[in-house]
Amino acid sequence: MFAPRLYFRARPTTTAVLRRCLGSTADAQTLDARLKADLKAAMKAKDKVRLPVIKGILSDILYAEKNPAGGASFSRGSDADVAAIFQRAIRRRNDSIESFVGGGREDLAETERAKLAILQGYLPTQLTVEQIEERANQVIQQLGVTGSKAMGAVMRDIGISTAEAPKAKIAEVVKRLLTSSPAARIGRYAQRTGSLGSLAADRQSAACYMFKNATDRQRAAGYRFKSTVTPAAKDASIPLNSKTQYVTEASADGKTLVTAFPNGLRITSEANPGHFAAVGVYVDAGSRYEDGSTSGYAHLMDRLAFRNSERFTSAEAMAAIEKLGGSIMSSSSRECIMYQAAVFPQDVPTAVKLLADTTLRPKFLPEDVGELQATVPWELQDVESKADMFLPEKLHEAAFRSGTLGNPLLCPISQLHSATVDSLAEYHERWYRPERIVVAAIGVDHQQLINLCIDNGFADLAPSHPAPAADQSNSNGSWFRKILATGGANSRIAVPSCKSVYTGGTWFDSKPDVDFTQVYLGFKSAGIDDEHGLYVYAVLQMLLGGGGSFSAGGPGKGMYSRLYTRVLNQHAWIESCVAFHHCYTDAGLFGISASCRPRNEHALFDVIATEIEAVAATSGKRSSFRRPYASQEGASLFEVKRAKNQLKSNLLMNLESRMVQLEDLGRQIQVSGRKVPAEAMIQHIEAITPEDIRKGAAELLASPATVLAQGYVDGISQFCPQVAANHGIKL
Repeated sequence: MFAPRLYFRARPTTTAVLRRCLGSTADAQTLDARLKADLKAAMKAKDKVRLPVIKGILSDILYAEKNPAGGASFSRGSDADVAAIFQRAIRRRNDSIESFVGGGREDLAETERAKLAILQGYLPTQLTVEQIEERANQVIQQLGVTGSKAMGAVMRDIGISTAEAPKAKIAEVVKRLLTSSPAARIGRYAQRTGSLGSLAADRQSAACYMFKNATDRQRAAGYRFKSTVTPAAKDASIPLNSKTQYVTEASADGKTLVTAFPNGLRITSEANPGHFAAVGVYVDAGSRYEDGSTSGYAHLMDRLAFRNSERFTSAEAMAAIEKLGGSIMSSSSRECIMYQAAVFPQDVPTAVKLLADTTLRPKFLPEDVGELQATVPWELQDVESKADMFLPEKLHEAAFRSGTLGNPLLCPISQLHSATVDSLAEYHERWYRPERIVVAAIGVDHQQLINLCIDNGFADLAPSHPAPAADQSNSNGSWFRKILATGGANSRIAVPSCKSVYTGGTWFDSKPDVDFTQVYLGFKSAGIDDEHGLYVYAVLQMLLGGGGSFSAGGPGKGMYSRLYTRVLNQHAWIESCVAFHHCYTDAGLFGISASCRPRNEHALFDVIATEIEAVAATSGKRSSFRRPYASQEGASLFEVKRAKNQLKSNLLMNLESRMVQLEDLGRQIQVSGRKVPAEAMIQHIEAITPEDIRKGAAELLASPATVLAQGYVDGISQFCPQVAANHGIKL
């Protein structure tokens, strides 16, 4: 074997390395001193580019000095510590440049490049990956070590300062070299140094190893591939298969990547740059799928999230979550149980580990179930005391009396006390199947996400009914398209019939002592599967708008919507009036909710029924029950245009949130197997016409109405049938 040429014989100190890197002598200025001197010079010269950059770095140094990370000491007199601040600032600038270039803002990208050059001027020329590999290989061979446990020793002896390369970059290279094949590592090093000599056997070993990893080159070549991966088990308690096949496809715009596994699992991501990453697990389960024996179990699964699991106790899970410093949460709805986390990019592996354990390997302990049985009744009592939370639940129960979307979202008291460790485990086994699970991420490298899911056991979940071997081995990806086309709702698991059946109905709750009477008027509307109808009712909701009798709003806040101008501004006795739209896969609920002083509830029902009837009428025509101040009936072109602009504004503003982007991505892939980009949504909204709005409102009146009232209800219970008949509303 050849003896590698070494750059050093003894490990240099950090100070010595930095002096060598920065070309300094023993009495040279520190980075902090240079920054302060340059700050004075920039202030005198009124340099508008250099000045904010230097101020920003000095601010970062001051913050690090007062808030040292992980309890480690920080000294502004230490060039090593200050250089680490520079590296983080450089990384942020690079992220900003990538974001601006991707958004077509080359002017802003150029400004960022100028600021980046200023930062890089304080540091020596950065080492390339090849240079770091060369030094690391020398140390590894000198120490004679392999495996990730030797990282500390190699990092100590490598002699590369944070001024020459970011510490994370050095650590990544060292870890890869320590865990890769020795033959491949020697081959790469020898090829660069020209020291192969007569090592034909070594070259042959390296070539064989590289041939075995041909899929790595194939993976890097494009987004669509068929790959065979051999993951290393991180935990003995998670049995991992030796080989996992998967297929990845990119959307038409290349922004969304979707990977499907033969067991039905789907992984999707969008690499939107930013300071935070978001990752979530979406399970196609919820109250609409429940029957009498499991009613409310989705709610209980939500409340048991991030507790005891195979790798974490409740205390350990809470400690890990607190250490992340981000946001991690779970929630259950009628069609989905979701688990989401927003963390720093370097904490994504920990977040995925927590999400995997709470979704795939929870432990249902008697003490946890007992705690739920003690606390959930208080939660139910709190919800019942809040009309804005309680009445929408009753609205669903009255509208879908045959179950499905009418099932209770929260666990009933009677069901709560019958829940056991075994029944919860059976529910989990039944619904948490790979074909019903989507893992989504924003701001995470897609291949990294796939590897994390494999390492944490997502790919090894057994499907309800394994797909035929021929389908799994089909190289043209037909099984991939089949998985995407089926989605969670049509999975292979044996589930009860979940097609919603709208019935309509009435529900009146007499509480004469409350301050306000609440009235809800709802109708069956379009679900997600009716794409055109979905956008029609979204625009109609904006057009009707509404709110409270007092609002600090103005232009853009809905003050010019119909329910403001024609209801709240005309009737002082009405406290609130707002349009709502609850949308699900195959159905929806559209209507108006309002509140008023007691003994006016029958008149309130007439007012909101008139608004529904009015928007369904042909423009310019009046009904016999139209109020005299109304100038027209049907929606005008101007009203529709304003509603569409407001809807587009709300849509784009919401999509600025990382967590909204994540949920939108995960749920779209889960429901339809594809992501509809915001640009396509805008086009759908723009295509809506006043005639579409009129037809949509008319279709509402074609179905039986759902009427709810709580408070003083004597008037509405007596006059409801007559008022409904006057407006053509079926009961």
